[in-house]
Amino acid sequence: MDFSNKGIVMLSKLLDLTSTKNKVLANNIANANTPGFKKYDVSFQKELVKAVESKDINKIKAVQEKIALSGDKSTRKDGNNVDLDRELVTFYQTSDRHNLYLELINKKFKGMVAAIQSK
Repeated sequence: MDFSNKGIVMLSKLLDLTSTKNKVLANNIANANTPGFKKYDVSFQKELVKAVESKDINKIKAVQEKIALSGDKSTRKDGNNVDLDRELVTFYQTSDRHNLYLELINKKFKGMVAAIQSK
């Protein structure tokens, strides 16, 4: 069986990327009250779009997230730049996307199993 199916590779990569993003968001949230803490951002969308547009499965597999200190300026006196409300919303949105990708990959594998069993 060929598990290099572009859909499966893409969903697997999206699961990895959203998992990393939520780990970083969880760290930001956990440090929302730490004086002087600077939040981190995760980016991967531009690289993923380029890889998908290239239609090269190896480029899709090679996409890596970039984790960097956020450029957001601190609005608090203690120097912390975490906006807890924004981080929570982003965390929940990313979690929803992650769960959707899990459901889609689950359906793809169920389809494969059904095809195998019908032979």
